[in-house]
Amino acid sequence: MSIYVYLDHNIIDDISKGDFSLKPSNGVVWVYSHENLGEIRRSNNKIFLDVLEDIQARKLELLLDSKFRVTGEAKILEYRSPHDIYVSYLEAVSENEIDDESNLEFMARLFGAENKDKVLSHPKSFEENIRSLLEPHGLYDENTRIKVEQVRNELVEFVNGPMQEIGKLEKARESFGTSNGRAGNLAEKENPIEELWNIIKNGIPGITANQYFGFDPIEKQGYDVWPMYLGIVGCHAVLNILGFRPDDGLTKPENIPGILSDGSHIGHAAYCQALLSRDRKLLAKARAIYKYKGIATTVLSYERKRG
Repeated sequence: MSIYVYLDHNIIDDISKGDFSLKPSNGVVWVYSHENLGEIRRSNNKIFLDVLEDIQARKLELLLDSKFRVTGEAKILEYRSPHDIYVSYLEAVSENEIDDESNLEFMARLFGAENKDKVLSHPKSFEENIRSLLEPHGLYDENTRIKVEQVRNELVEFVNGPMQEIGKLEKARESFGTSNGRAGNLAEKENPIEELWNIIKNGIPGITANQYFGFDPIEKQGYDVWPMYLGIVGCHAVLNILGFRPDDGLTKPENIPGILSDGSHIGHAAYCQALLSRDRKLLAKARAIYKYKGIATTVLSYERKRG
């Protein structure tokens, strides 16, 4: 029986530079996802595809329903050349190209960026992006249009109200009781997220830990049960906000894609036996999330070779 080990992108990068090595194995299957392909696209460096081919890595895919929603299940495909998969990936994303600038400004504002005016255009951009994704597939019917408009109107209220009041992140952490590294100090605890909840819960009555950390959101966007993958991505963002081993550059829109990729990698790796990375901040958040949700994925790291 094979062991499936998911590779964070920094592992693939290190292999390409000769700082680390992996080999094809009958006992271990090296795994990547569309998130790795997204990072390859942003870097515009196809040498990473050579690395994936050399180690015979296989792609993990999240299974979607007829409305392109995450089902909570995933499968690891039979081996196929990463170069061929990348070509298919580029064709798919080019067909559904969206304006990401508004999303990045929106996320940066949630982390306390000084871009109050720029987020005002987000509701309209959201509506246009959803329509451009669904219309080509005949999925933007009248019911969908009404639902999207409802969300747009809620976003209008949000970006003109609460979002304008967001202050600097460290100030918010002070109100949570997690400032000055207090949240990060919990990383060595048995269950860091439970420890965090014990610190902050008195300030947010009427909400459960799973709701707060993103695993059971009040608004489920049509889902009966919120998928674990989406919960992990949301929890990763909440941990950053609370200051639990936070990523650098949270308020810079240009850094947001890489930060969001970290959450996605942790989510994809939950479908494998292990996650391999050397990003200590990612690893700490992965350990905390897996422990809190009882996910059996083992977190692995290594010391990079120095010249």
